[in-house]
Amino acid sequence: MNAGASAGVLLFDRGRFLKSNRGSPKARMPAEIRKARASDVDDLAAIEKAVFSSDRLSRRSFRQLIERETAEMLVAENDGHVAGYAVVLFRKGSGVARLYSIAVGPFFGSLGIGRQLLAAAEEAAYEHDRMMLRLEVREDNPRAINIYEQAGYRKIGREPDYYEDGATALRYEKTLRGDVPTNTKVPFYQQTCEFTCGPCCLMMAMANFDRGFVPDPVMEIRLWREATTVFMMSGPGGCEPFGLAVAGYESGLAAEIFVSFHGALFLQSVRSEDKRRVMELAQVDFRRRAELYGIPVNYRPFGIDDIRSALAGGKLVLVLISGFLMFGKKVPHWVLAIGDDGDHILIHDPWVEDERQETILDAANIPVPYGIFMNMAQFGRDGLRAAITLGKR
Repeated sequence: MNAGASAGVLLFDRGRFLKSNRGSPKARMPAEIRKARASDVDDLAAIEKAVFSSDRLSRRSFRQLIERETAEMLVAENDGHVAGYAVVLFRKGSGVARLYSIAVGPFFGSLGIGRQLLAAAEEAAYEHDRMMLRLEVREDNPRAINIYEQAGYRKIGREPDYYEDGATALRYEKTLRGDVPTNTKVPFYQQTCEFTCGPCCLMMAMANFDRGFVPDPVMEIRLWREATTVFMMSGPGGCEPFGLAVAGYESGLAAEIFVSFHGALFLQSVRSEDKRRVMELAQVDFRRRAELYGIPVNYRPFGIDDIRSALAGGKLVLVLISGFLMFGKKVPHWVLAIGDDGDHILIHDPWVEDERQETILDAANIPVPYGIFMNMAQFGRDGLRAAITLGKR
């Protein structure tokens, strides 16, 4: 998916403007960092036009970001003038923040305002209980890269053809709480359909345990067809734990199921008796096949220790969550637990919300505090808990 309108992070500095600043004592004063106001939009749009030749934020985007609950828009004010800005995005239920965009106006390029804004963005992330800040930067912007690396950011990835002009983005992150790096070797795959979160998590596990396997949209749909409860008349159906475990087993993985109660799942909102019957029959088939394959089933709610124990044993865990905490929708959603740092479960979430300017950086390797993880890892009025541990067979 497209990363959105912003150019990511590009600190602006043009030598021909710097001379005009050297004779002004006021221009050398530290900037005041404050939250942006609606009255700043004209100045922000002017900075955007002066700094970026493509991937520009629109006036509408600035207004939305200023008002948005999951964003913090910071401006640097120098001698009464808006000198620059930084935008930090916060994904609900995540321990990660993202520096979406940062820019310094052309007449303020030699005053250290970019570093001030970066420090303020880190402080904003920290105050929102995020343990790390991530960002993208153009590969052809050595000055910004140097600033980030001097500030303690680690390079974690590279994305060719990321910007509108075809430039490559480098991905960086900095740990704000503690010093435990959260790098992972588990491949990330972004779902290409709204209903294929479970199969995409399966593919990430398959790619982790078989380095020769490469996920692709064809396999994504194939696994969905093999694991879904039913193709609903009103739209594609979702995947339940037994179907995913069976599809994983048939793809070469060892699987173990945790489910908090017996019987057919996800029927509460299904009014049609015909649909209910077909969904129940599909799930009976999955249970029979799981028994045939000898897949262990634990009919109880899993606890945080179950997840941590599986991860410590080199396994990955496919976990059912409610999408409400992550992206504000009360829908069943599957994520892949890939690690444990002693305070957080690290997850890959295959859903990347490009409408909220998210990129893979927001959805891959997300540290989620234990309490929040267990709160989101249930669905529906009955608080269904379901998970599948996956490993080599």
